[in-house]
Amino acid sequence: MRLRRITRTTLTACAAAASLCAALMPVTAVAQERPTGARTAQVVNTESRARLDAYWTPARISAARPMPAPDTGAEVRPPTVAAAEQGGDPVRVPATRPRAGSGVQIRASVWGTVGRLYFTIPGKGDYICSGNVVTSNNRSVVATARHCGFGEGGTNYRFAPNYNKGNAPHGWWGWRSAGWVTGGGQENDNAFLVLDTPDGRHVQDVVGSTGLGFNWSSNYAHIIGLPADKDYAVWCEGQGYAGPGGQRLMDNCNGLSGGASGGAWIENYQSDGNAIQTGAYSGSYGAAAATSAYGNAAYDVWNGAQNA
Repeated sequence: MRLRRITRTTLTACAAAASLCAALMPVTAVAQERPTGARTAQVVNTESRARLDAYWTPARISAARPMPAPDTGAEVRPPTVAAAEQGGDPVRVPATRPRAGSGVQIRASVWGTVGRLYFTIPGKGDYICSGNVVTSNNRSVVATARHCGFGEGGTNYRFAPNYNKGNAPHGWWGWRSAGWVTGGGQENDNAFLVLDTPDGRHVQDVVGSTGLGFNWSSNYAHIIGLPADKDYAVWCEGQGYAGPGGQRLMDNCNGLSGGASGGAWIENYQSDGNAIQTGAYSGSYGAAAATSAYGNAAYDVWNGAQNA
């Protein structure tokens, strides 16, 4: 896929969500949120895949709005970065390639794993974010941002990897469950979604996966997401540094507006698209792009998701 690069000076504000008409009232999944450990929570979907597919009509897809992301409006200056920001031993989980016979070129490319995420917040409407397929034991996990409906009763989650302007070349996956880090602000804006297996297909087998890094220090990084005003994946790059609220920040990044929330903050990017995701894009912090870096709590959520 041709890389689309955006590197300017100010992060565009996320588009505000609009109210939807009564005709588009969401289907509310019967699900129970429960604590799963320190600062984590989980929800399990009980709706059928048939009902999910029936819900996402062309009208609802067209009416879905970008999920607003937090924007503190603060001006930030890079502080000194500690060697181990997250307070734990660094962990690295390698990327995987698509399985032979999946119909996808055998490579581990973030451009094939990042994609569009649709969902509903009951009583508010239908929204869009971004997500990325990450390595997991069950081969079915997508990393995204907590503010993409998690903790607000979010439901009807539907994901398409390698999405581009309405085209979903590998199809759509529904969801089985989700887990997220609770409490705090942008520094804890992490969530992991467990997808279903339509026709026995695991998303990681089809498109491969991006690797994961937990408790990493700030390094040179790329951010990849799908803004609604473009409806395809775009990226920016720069040196990451620690923010005052525990976020990880990057300057000179513009264009990741509403819809890009939940996109991948990646490091060790290779020419073939192989990379390690170390956080989820969570919006802006003043003029800087912000991510929620993966620490111990995010590891616990991912570990629970990958074995669900």
